[in-house]
Amino acid sequence: METTASGGDGLPAAAATAAEPAGLPAAAAEPSAPAGPAAPDEAVAPAESADRLDVSAAFDVAGPEDAPTLVFLHGTRVTRAMWDPQVAALTDRYRVVTVDLPGHGVFADMPFRMPRAVAIARSVIDRAGGRAIVVGQSLGGYVAMELAAAHPGHVAGLVLCNATAEPRAVARRAPRTVGVYLADRVSERYLGRGAPVRAGGPTSGPAPRATNGWLFKGGYGAVVTALRTSFLPQLAAYPGPVLLVNGADDPIFRRAELTFLAACGDGRLRVIEGAGHLVSSEQPKAFSAAIREFAEVVFTTPASQ
Repeated sequence: METTASGGDGLPAAAATAAEPAGLPAAAAEPSAPAGPAAPDEAVAPAESADRLDVSAAFDVAGPEDAPTLVFLHGTRVTRAMWDPQVAALTDRYRVVTVDLPGHGVFADMPFRMPRAVAIARSVIDRAGGRAIVVGQSLGGYVAMELAAAHPGHVAGLVLCNATAEPRAVARRAPRTVGVYLADRVSERYLGRGAPVRAGGPTSGPAPRATNGWLFKGGYGAVVTALRTSFLPQLAAYPGPVLLVNGADDPIFRRAELTFLAACGDGRLRVIEGAGHLVSSEQPKAFSAAIREFAEVVFTTPASQ
């Protein structure tokens, strides 16, 4: 079952709303206190120039060259390869571009900084034609909000997956869960840097990789950055169409979904049953169908052309 609500006009939507979940899952580790105020360099970090970043190895492209473009931004501790089910499902009609963010995949040794992540995404969109629907999972969703606020002309529409909670609020309401991400960095030494995400793929070097535990250069740095940032103002600043997609079993990141919906100038909400925080992987067919439905309307609306 899927629940849809609308905060704007122009796209099909039902009137049902999702109830705020009551419970939060417990995790095994107690956290340190959340990070304090942003360090000065992060608090006032200027936008990085995309011209200085070599993104040539950081993205994959599939689908017809003349088709409308979808750009996918992954979550923490994984890589662009998390979107393989969507590449398979959507390239019949769309140009699908998947991107590695700083601290992940080919950029595993690059510290995560939000301006840098935004610059990489913008540079990839420029290479792919200059305008795209941007799909972001969790961390990728927060990067997508920053990108859309700073460069709305590049973003034909936003799809935010499991990103309808302010990370600061998550830290307050589910501190044990945040503690899992902020655990002692020595965990990486014991759990390793992970395995190739594709069977038969390279086992070393700059190939896209997913971790079996922790990837602190990416995951840790990204989470700390997110804890220092408020994202609702960025979402409210974007004037284009927005689709919020959540798994029904993701109570932490669904807690503020109606607040995020209200912040959208033209928004709608889709809740997919049988999925938690990784809705695109846990229910790939339903998720890809939601992307397709949204894209078909966005790319046939005159304002998006």
